[in-house]
Amino acid sequence: MELRPQFDQFLRDIRPSERHKEEWKMGSRTLRARLMADPDLSPLIVSSFLQGSVRRSTAVRPTGGKRSDVDVVIVTTIDHNAEKPAVAMRRFVPFLNQHYAGKWVQQDRSFGIELSYVDLDLVVTALPADASDRDKLLAIYRSQAVETTASLEERSDWNLSKNWNPDGAVTAFIANDAMPEADWKPHPLMLPDRTVKDWGPTHPLAQIKWTADKNRACNGHYINVVRAMKWWRHEHVDSLPKYPKGYPLEHMIGYVLPDDIKSVAEGVTLAFEGIRDQFRLYALAKTVPFLPDHGVPTHDVLKRLDAADFVAFHAAASAAAGKARRALDSQDAAESGEIWQGLFGKCFPLPGPQGGDRSRGFTSPAIAAQPKTNRFA
Repeated sequence: MELRPQFDQFLRDIRPSERHKEEWKMGSRTLRARLMADPDLSPLIVSSFLQGSVRRSTAVRPTGGKRSDVDVVIVTTIDHNAEKPAVAMRRFVPFLNQHYAGKWVQQDRSFGIELSYVDLDLVVTALPADASDRDKLLAIYRSQAVETTASLEERSDWNLSKNWNPDGAVTAFIANDAMPEADWKPHPLMLPDRTVKDWGPTHPLAQIKWTADKNRACNGHYINVVRAMKWWRHEHVDSLPKYPKGYPLEHMIGYVLPDDIKSVAEGVTLAFEGIRDQFRLYALAKTVPFLPDHGVPTHDVLKRLDAADFVAFHAAASAAAGKARRALDSQDAAESGEIWQGLFGKCFPLPGPQGGDRSRGFTSPAIAAQPKTNRFA
């Protein structure tokens, strides 16, 4: 059974709360405002925007006292052909010492900032120096569609359009209002990498756009399928390999999930079955498939996943596929609920005596949603 009321309750419990949303919005707004007020950095900054699972609405609720976590991308006019990554990163050190002294650390490709209520990742990027039409790129990255703090779940009508207004009412999605992909997609941002001492392409905007389109194609269920499967991974962390998780797992789900799913239960089942069936030969050969990034197709999303972890994950997902199919096909509400709860833990509520896919047939979760890991996916 789809057990829609139970899935609705389950998803309410694993989504970031309103408090978490306000925390990441407040932290990111403060950081962005301070950067634009900095006399040395502001002349270099074209735009800033949120990326990651928070922006794509695929994050699950942080637990165990952990803070919200959000990535803030800073788009600059730094000439990546002339300036070394280390030099570009050092430009931001005085700013960080002034506003976040003792609270920041330099990472390989970003700065981590730990506040009392939110963790921020400051991601410094540069516009491509050789873009054929720089003015169009500037207009796109300065648009409200890019700079908004609204997540895809908050604004289901989000579109990469100069006319999209974050302050207006949610409206129907208008596909032909989008900016032409030729104006922005072939031109990824450049990201400084301290490890390899070079700049490399990154395209978070393409990931956001792909997720928004996929979610609409899946009748609004895609982001919740991702959340549910991330929670499955959290719940079974002790028996699963360390990787894949986070974005690589999300990308795998999007790769195998068909469009036009009718419910989260159906989507979870089809995603597990897709991982089992589409990657079976790779698992048998003990190799890892190449999954191209949505924005930089030469990047392999699973590059850091070793074969042993992939084979172990495939086996676990295959076992979960069988359980999800039994839960979905079962005509007994109690049996179906028990199987779903076995996959997602006690935070998945069991149906009451009336059971089934009826709004009155469920009970509240016995305990608050608490995964076995404290990470914020």
